[in-house]
Amino acid sequence: MTAILLNQDTQPHGDAGMPPRSLAAGGRSWVRDLPAIALLVGSGVGLRLACQDLPNFAPVAALALFAGYYFRSARLALCVPLAVMGISDWFVGGYHWGIMAAVYATLAFPVLLRSWLQRTFVLVGRRPSQRLAPLAGLITCSLLSSILFFVVTNLAVWAASDLYPLSWSGLAHCYAAAVPFARYTLAGDLFFAVVLFGTYALSLSATRHPVPAGELS
Repeated sequence: MTAILLNQDTQPHGDAGMPPRSLAAGGRSWVRDLPAIALLVGSGVGLRLACQDLPNFAPVAALALFAGYYFRSARLALCVPLAVMGISDWFVGGYHWGIMAAVYATLAFPVLLRSWLQRTFVLVGRRPSQRLAPLAGLITCSLLSSILFFVVTNLAVWAASDLYPLSWSGLAHCYAAAVPFARYTLAGDLFFAVVLFGTYALSLSATRHPVPAGELS
């Protein structure tokens, strides 16, 4: 997936490889983020539709992670996964509103991990012994997103559908039946997260002062 980079006129990095947490007068207009949003949403919709034959193998959670990390505004970042889901569901089709709400909420959740990811996914100013820390932070956030998706969405399926009795045994049966699909969720979230952040990390080495917009406030 194409990397998103900020302009070269951003402020220089701080001593630890993090940019100063301030903006020049006037800041960055949200209009300047529209090309990045369009690219992420368009890529996400295309990939989700292309991966329909692989259940739960989709880029949406990874896009939410990246949007939360990259964009300065959390509200703007939330638009990415929600827009991807809304547009692609127009083609795929809808289902029970309660289950859809759970799916949309859990796929938007990774945006809320932005602060943690911005602290851990720092790629410049690292010692050789610390270079695995960004990857560890990314994998942890991806796994948390996958686990939350599994727990919440299957709870919604159990509660809102007629597929399982509303009992403890029915809930256990629901989760057991979903386990084979969980591997696709884990694989998809991690694969697309590594591709997104890996591409961005490679692009950092080719630019002088690239800065995730999410690290500016």
